[in-house]
Amino acid sequence: MDFRTSLNTIGDAEFEFIKNLVYKQAGIFLAPHKKIMVQSRLNARLRTLGIANFENYVAKLKLDPKFATDEMQELINRITTNKTDFFRENHHFEFLKNQYFPALEQAAAAGGPKTLRIWCSASSTGEEPYSIAITVYEYFNSKPGWNCKIYASDIDTQVIATAKKGLYRDERLEPVSEAMKSKHFIKTTEKDHVFYEAKPHLKALIDFKQINLLHFPFPISEKLDLIFCRNVVIYFDKPTQKTLFQNFEASLKPKGYLILGHSETMFGISDSFKFLGHTIYQKKE
Repeated sequence: MDFRTSLNTIGDAEFEFIKNLVYKQAGIFLAPHKKIMVQSRLNARLRTLGIANFENYVAKLKLDPKFATDEMQELINRITTNKTDFFRENHHFEFLKNQYFPALEQAAAAGGPKTLRIWCSASSTGEEPYSIAITVYEYFNSKPGWNCKIYASDIDTQVIATAKKGLYRDERLEPVSEAMKSKHFIKTTEKDHVFYEAKPHLKALIDFKQINLLHFPFPISEKLDLIFCRNVVIYFDKPTQKTLFQNFEASLKPKGYLILGHSETMFGISDSFKFLGHTIYQKKE
């Protein structure tokens, strides 16, 4: 058999091992129907490694500790799903500029600090944190004395590398107006393709780093005003979600905010947050 070109089939035992390993390391629950997805995404990895089949791959993960340690990040990178867009679920960005930022400004006028710390905890290839950065810059840049920072993280090292570059094909920026593109991105053409790169003033707002949401305390040294964790917890089971929400609560300032994705909820999992609508939650006093 030529394993360089053939498509390997993953057996039940091998899928079960990989499922448990990914759950232990990343908290991601792979339901049985994800077996074909795992098989598809890991076939290319087997070819790269020159491993003939999934039985040998799993055996090497079990028996070779150095290989298992080195391979874990590659495995997670391939299993994780990275679906994102600029200004996805735009009502959250409308909430920031129309309600949240004005409230912060009002609190600062009454003697509160002129600081803003946001964590985009599943930044994928960067469209979400750059959308946050545009929203922050548009609101606060003309207001003196404000100190704003966005932490952006993902468990996948490959997407973090892409996000740091901040370079996107033109079709990725379709949700961004021409005026915003001109203001916040540098347009280039390469091999007949149009690209947009985030300008330095956006990149300066964002601190990119790899963070595994299972590892607490998180490597962020200051308390946060607001956390974005959208379209992530759907991949976790209820006990993992409960622990994650507890850790988010501990990471937020008093009355801090947590924003989830449109199909996610805290109902029946955590009672430490007040639901404000549109998957926006505020930490209870």
